Amino acid sequence: MELNQIWHCPRPELAKRYLALLQAGPVVSTTIFAPRRTGKTVFLRKDLTPAADAAGFTVAYVDLWQTRLNPGIAIVRGLEEALTPRTLAQRALHKLHEPVKKVKASGSAGELKGAIEVELGDAKKEATELALRIEELVVKLVSKKKLLLLVDEAQELARNKENELMAMALRTAITKNSDKLRVVFTGSSRTQLANVFSNSTAPLFSVGATVQEFPLLGRELVEFVAKKFQVASGRTLDVAAGWTAFQEFHQQPEPFLSVVVAMLMDPSLTFERAVATEKAEQDKEENHEGTWASLDAMQRQLLLLFANDPHAKPFGKAALAKLAKALGVPSLAPSDVQYSLNNLKSKTIISKAPGGVHTFESAAFERWVRTLAPVNP
Repeated sequence: MELNQIWHCPRPELAKRYLALLQAGPVVSTTIFAPRRTGKTVFLRKDLTPAADAAGFTVAYVDLWQTRLNPGIAIVRGLEEALTPRTLAQRALHKLHEPVKKVKASGSAGELKGAIEVELGDAKKEATELALRIEELVVKLVSKKKLLLLVDEAQELARNKENELMAMALRTAITKNSDKLRVVFTGSSRTQLANVFSNSTAPLFSVGATVQEFPLLGRELVEFVAKKFQVASGRTLDVAAGWTAFQEFHQQPEPFLSVVVAMLMDPSLTFERAVATEKAEQDKEENHEGTWASLDAMQRQLLLLFANDPHAKPFGKAALAKLAKALGVPSLAPSDVQYSLNNLKSKTIISKAPGGVHTFESAAFERWVRTLAPVNP
């Protein structure tokens, strides 16, 4: 279990806002964006799910990150789990009166509740059966009560043509059951989310509504953790220093909580040393040096430019002159920069946020580029 699920900082008001938006009428679904490890999943499971339960929804959760190569399996699994009664008595009645129809499944899909079985021999047949099963399960669920479908890391629906077929199945289910079905998509890549929702040829074009920025946890998390730390250890965690470190981690709860847990495990460890160790672990885990080595000189210079100034205009005269000087060439054309920028986007290293700001997909890699990357690559 992730640390931010164990030391969960509740966000009931934010959950109420999302529910109010979905129940207002015009909006059937919405999409929220935030980088990975910033608390989206925990919010869905720990805040939005219980709020939706209390509001009379059945909630189905789908994690596409764990089943990136076959999202259809993940969607069916999430819907099957939502359909499965929770108590022993309910399960007994369910078996007697409403057995779940099985679909054939692949052994590589893992253990799935509801004994989902899929035949993988014919990809088209598999996709068709999964699409029909998704629609069947949604109809069965909404016949009982309102359904809130939570689809985590939805950018995976644009990974390949097979995944796009599952996105189209979702689109059909949403369109046909818009009176009793509400959907929240999340994503951690702006570029890939655009391929799912925003581009005119996207499989869920207009279905995900406007992609909204997910409000990150702020100083309230540091204060919450400081109280937990004091109760657990009898020691004091400096909130001001904690807030500074949390910002350095780009307000990602998991690395910040790892720092605090390290201090609980080793009372002699200082906060500053724990922070430095966690940063080094992040750099090693994500292999920033390997990513850097895979880029050409122009791509590296662009990353250095954006790491130090996200608002930089890469096609402006000043930026072109700066890039040309760093590369040791007389001049650069905007087309030269555009080519490298497109490559960085296709590698999901950089994306363009609203307002023209170029942001890193990985906050840890951004910090590494800004502080540790060679100035003259």
